[in-house]
Amino acid sequence: MKSYNIVKRFIVALFALFVCFGITDWAAAAPVQTAKRGAEIIISFRNIPGDDKANVDGKYRVSHSDGTISMPYLSSRIKAEGKDSRQLEEIIKARYVEEQIYSQPIVVVQVGNAAEIEALNQRYVQVTGYVGAKKNLPYRPDMTLISAIVDCGDITEHGSRYIQVSRGSVTRTYDYFSARDRALKLMPDDSIFVQPRGAFEGRPSKIGP
Repeated sequence: MKSYNIVKRFIVALFALFVCFGITDWAAAAPVQTAKRGAEIIISFRNIPGDDKANVDGKYRVSHSDGTISMPYLSSRIKAEGKDSRQLEEIIKARYVEEQIYSQPIVVVQVGNAAEIEALNQRYVQVTGYVGAKKNLPYRPDMTLISAIVDCGDITEHGSRYIQVSRGSVTRTYDYFSARDRALKLMPDDSIFVQPRGAFEGRPSKIGP
């Protein structure tokens, strides 16, 4: 019985040691996200006057130029770049207390990771209609009408040479076989629609001007 208890205590101690180190390693592996320039961070307040929450709660853009954010009522901007959620919560709370705006505010800050920030800032070009694969293409500054269509598998056999491009409330038609139209520079949020090919619509043997 005595040897059994010794073995039992050894196993329990070994298990506790494993759990302890496992948790430590797991926690160390989780990177702390910090605010990046150009990113949006979400800030919300509690324990402040209810009619004031609408003025201070919301998304704040970290300045591209100096990594700061501007918040209502404060006399100067707050340095946000490189700070994680917990650090920003303490800094923002301290500033509002120091300037005697709120007495005991509770501040909650959400800082996204790099992938989330990139996705948040990403804009797209939509390509639909008679193409190999309908897609929302992440916008690139060098995107042209032909590059967007080729990225979607090109026009199909049943696709028209006449392609509609919508930008805002304006829609224009371009010719797939015109070199000038193919080189059309696209803008974020453009929408491309490849129409169905007409019954008597031919296919030129080469690209025209």
